[in-house]
Amino acid sequence: MSNGHKTSGVPRPRASAPRVRPARPGQRPLADDRSRPDRTDRADQTKLGTRPIDDDHQLVTRRPHRWFLAIAGLGIVVAIVAALFVLPVQAWLRQEDEIVDKQQELSVLTEANRKLGTEVDHLGTPEGAKEAARDELGVVGPGEERISVLPTQTGPLPLPTGWPYDTFNQIVAVRQSAPATAAP
Repeated sequence: MSNGHKTSGVPRPRASAPRVRPARPGQRPLADDRSRPDRTDRADQTKLGTRPIDDDHQLVTRRPHRWFLAIAGLGIVVAIVAALFVLPVQAWLRQEDEIVDKQQELSVLTEANRKLGTEVDHLGTPEGAKEAARDELGVVGPGEERISVLPTQTGPLPLPTGWPYDTFNQIVAVRQSAPATAAP
């Protein structure tokens, strides 16, 4: 068995010699955990009561690299949370706004359809057909006379007072007061 951890009932042979990690530049080689005297002290120092990972089994051994991995992991978690919760909620709220807009548009179109239906019903009657022929085509009935009345001509619009408009007002006043002379 290996150091009190029983994973199965099958006994495993112990290694005859301790494994040695290859030395990194500037470090001395360390023996396997079984040969380390401080194994129990390190297990007591962990926060969760578990044994720490050996240096030769760690994914990243330098602290700045660990921070980089922690930040990258946090970024991945934030992206997953955004994809699972934030984006669907935003889409849902946007859809609610679109539903309100479409319901308003539907009510306007329903009212327009109602008015057009009333007009179609009116045009289906003989009086409605005559009225439409008079208004749209200018049809005159027997014994009736058509008189076209043009809108009254409104006078010139009063211009505001001020620099460019005063000059125009003076020009208009001079042209209206001058007698019309015939060209020879």
